[in-house]
Amino acid sequence: MRRSLLIPLVMAAVVSIAVSGSPALANSGELSKMDRAQLVSLAQRYLQDRADRLADDDAAGTTALTSVRVSARLDTELAADRAAIDARRTLLRKVNGGHDRAEVAVLDAVFQTRGHSVDVAFTEHTKLYFARILPGAPTFEEYGLDRTLTFTGSSEGWQLSGDAVELGPGELAPDTEPTATRAVGKAGVPTRQTSATSRPTVVQTRPGSVTKPGLAGNDVSAAYDYAAMLSYANRYWGPADSNYNSAYRSYAGSGDGGDCTNFLSQIVGAGGWTTVGSWPGDSRADNSKWFYGDFTWTTSYTWAAAENWYWFGAHKSGRTSYLDNVWKMLTTDVLQIDFDRNNNINHSMFVTGRAGSEEYASELYMTYHSDNIHDRPLSSVIASSPDAWYYAHRT
Repeated sequence: MRRSLLIPLVMAAVVSIAVSGSPALANSGELSKMDRAQLVSLAQRYLQDRADRLADDDAAGTTALTSVRVSARLDTELAADRAAIDARRTLLRKVNGGHDRAEVAVLDAVFQTRGHSVDVAFTEHTKLYFARILPGAPTFEEYGLDRTLTFTGSSEGWQLSGDAVELGPGELAPDTEPTATRAVGKAGVPTRQTSATSRPTVVQTRPGSVTKPGLAGNDVSAAYDYAAMLSYANRYWGPADSNYNSAYRSYAGSGDGGDCTNFLSQIVGAGGWTTVGSWPGDSRADNSKWFYGDFTWTTSYTWAAAENWYWFGAHKSGRTSYLDNVWKMLTTDVLQIDFDRNNNINHSMFVTGRAGSEEYASELYMTYHSDNIHDRPLSSVIASSPDAWYYAHRT
């Protein structure tokens, strides 16, 4: 979550405001109400242009990434983004059809003036609608991304001069930010069995349900409350601070590896996973313990660190079981990723949707923190990180 000492100004983006003319900031150092509205409008337009480039094939024909006026330095930087988004759009068209439209909103904007420049910090809430909609599956994916845009005022109006996205180590960026995608290591041999990411060419249908007890009705035979897990994930995935469960701290942007596994622990806890151990009686480094404390140093590593969570869930507690193929996962299962291929898992995701009634899903929809993403197709994740090691868990 982004925390600021500035007083937030909550406002929806309005795209019909004229942006020509002299900003008041350039003359008096003050930021007028109209300037704030114009800056939000420009921010929304810039982000809509980025999202449209990913979703709309026609946008690929434009040379500039955005219609917003940008500085020469930023324009050079955005050339790399433009090429990367074009490549990602082409890739997603092949693997799952990609997207056909996008909706962008600017949430919780705060403003800080610096001479003739203004930093606008906010949460971007973007919905990317799928070009191919599968029966019973979500129609769009969405994300909440904290970012700061810098605008410079002059007699010609506002000019976008900087774009800083809050993505840290271990975070898996949305497809509109392909240049921020985590690099995948090439070296190393896995010390444990990974889960295959390709579907068999010939699939034998096996008897059994592809829906867990408790998700399809009032079945109480399940060991855990999977409906509660799913409800928690869908409620608290994001996209802004108001959607984060204030009963827990966030590890996002803390340098501690991101918030993905902290969020995952909250999800399974909501479904009935009971804590094991506590501080100060138990070591937070003991992978057989799983507990949350008021401070990071009173919280077990297994709660918020992906690698340690793996050992607790799969080996120490037996609360998860290994799946040899990621496409066998069901809704409320867990997928973890080792991007670096160094036998240290980096990222954790939760399955919030599944398409297909066979043993191998037609598509799976992943929800996770760091950054805050809801119902992203697994095929998109694998396409963006094909060389990573994947570990699928049945919860």
